[in-house]
Amino acid sequence: MQISEKVVETSVKKAIVIGGGIAGLTFARACLDMGIEVELYEKRQLDEMLSGPGGIFIQRNAMRVYKLLWEGRIYQRLYEQGGKILSGGFSSKKATLLYVNTPKFVGEEDLGVCLLRPKLQQILYETLPEDTVKTGFNFSHFEDNGENVKVYFEDGSTATGDILVGADGLYSKVRARLNGTEKQQEPLYSGMCCWRGYFNSSKVTLDERYSWMEYWGRGNRFGYFDVGGGEYSFYGFNNSEPGGNDDKVGGKLKALQLLFSDYAEPVPSIIQTLDESTIYRDDIFDREPLGVEWGRGRVTLIGDAAHPFQPNLGQGGCMGIEDAFELAKVLTFTSDDKQVPSVLRQFESQRSPRVDRVFTVSRQVGNLGQSSSVMGCFFRNWIYKLTPTWLADLQFKWLFDYQPSWDHNSYPGENLSN
Repeated sequence: MQISEKVVETSVKKAIVIGGGIAGLTFARACLDMGIEVELYEKRQLDEMLSGPGGIFIQRNAMRVYKLLWEGRIYQRLYEQGGKILSGGFSSKKATLLYVNTPKFVGEEDLGVCLLRPKLQQILYETLPEDTVKTGFNFSHFEDNGENVKVYFEDGSTATGDILVGADGLYSKVRARLNGTEKQQEPLYSGMCCWRGYFNSSKVTLDERYSWMEYWGRGNRFGYFDVGGGEYSFYGFNNSEPGGNDDKVGGKLKALQLLFSDYAEPVPSIIQTLDESTIYRDDIFDREPLGVEWGRGRVTLIGDAAHPFQPNLGQGGCMGIEDAFELAKVLTFTSDDKQVPSVLRQFESQRSPRVDRVFTVSRQVGNLGQSSSVMGCFFRNWIYKLTPTWLADLQFKWLFDYQPSWDHNSYPGENLSN
């Protein structure tokens, strides 16, 4: 492909990807844009791979990546099928506004798009040629001989490529094998669980000024956001012990009704419209940052396999999208096959400061939102309410500074193609 008016011939001719989530599918599309052959292997069957609970934020920083891929068609489809991220913010559980954020703080008309996870998965899957994604393959281990990587699956089949990319999520088996084990240590429990799902806005009266809103209580919070087509996604967090379920109170819907019964409208009305069968509950985990090296040799990691976050900033998927683009880009930095491992380590070291910061800020926001003491909640709400909006915006503005480009000169690392 043409980059900076100069054709770059990469020594990476074929990439093997493990994991068919957002990061893996996006990386596969980016490779194809550069003429790199790619095979993506997913342990789930296709129907399950194209599913997922609730909605997801694809914020402006990640949308800029999609504007560059597949001649901008992903970008266009997301806007056609999703809901724009416009004004929104944080409120007390009694609906007292604490902080309102608008796209103007980064000089944009919107902050990106939200849509249901299955819809996003389908859009990304449809960008890839038939047979690129191979489902029902359980990764076992790999062998890196210095010239290529051979991947073994549990059914005895194999695949070989110039690099291996682990995009297999929180419980990444590729990351475990990099550490010399069959599976990773248990992730770190955040202290909270989350319910997710969706509802139709025709059944609820929502404030039309906001496309999203999050209400903060004591040890719990509730939020919703526009995912397009008259549908909204919701989420509810609660401080809890790991491994819990809602059977004792009569199910997930009943649990939400009990937990958020003293919240102001529209929260009770939203919960009233929900269907028990479409509510998903899970515990929230993350892992400490890996530092400046995520992989070894011809193997690297992207997305949640490298840096799983708590979902407090709406940036988990976005960081995986950024990873996918920056990894695909850095593969064009060398035509010398022996430098491929160095290029992968360069990618990792350049990405680590940004994803480490997202990890830290996400935990901080989660701790604020989940404050459980009376005094802690009082001071949290008081500080947010009295802080000038421009100052509160600085907590998030840096997230939108990311400007992807195929131009080698825009990458802060050493250009190894010279």
